[in-house]
Amino acid sequence: MDGGKCGTHTYHGYDQEKINNVIAELKANGCTVTGNNPWDVDTHRYGVKLRGQWDEASGVLSVIVTDKKWYVPCSKIWDFIDPLLAHVGTLSAAEMQ
Repeated sequence: MDGGKCGTHTYHGYDQEKINNVIAELKANGCTVTGNNPWDVDTHRYGVKLRGQWDEASGVLSVIVTDKKWYVPCSKIWDFIDPLLAHVGTLSAAEMQ
């Protein structure tokens, strides 16, 4: 996966259930999610579009920003995404209920 517009960020500890929960939450919050590993996500906010790819063997989810409005700094996008996805990677199945 190339670095997109803002580099690639990776998140560890992902299994199929966590991937499914992230996709469900994105959709529940108005995002459009297409594809099946990789996934393309249109957030419908400030032109931000993402691509996520999961390596099942290592449990690593990689995310890039594929598009954004010119005035949206990459740091603001990652400041929002990084803590959320890093946290999800640490949750147990019981904690995700």
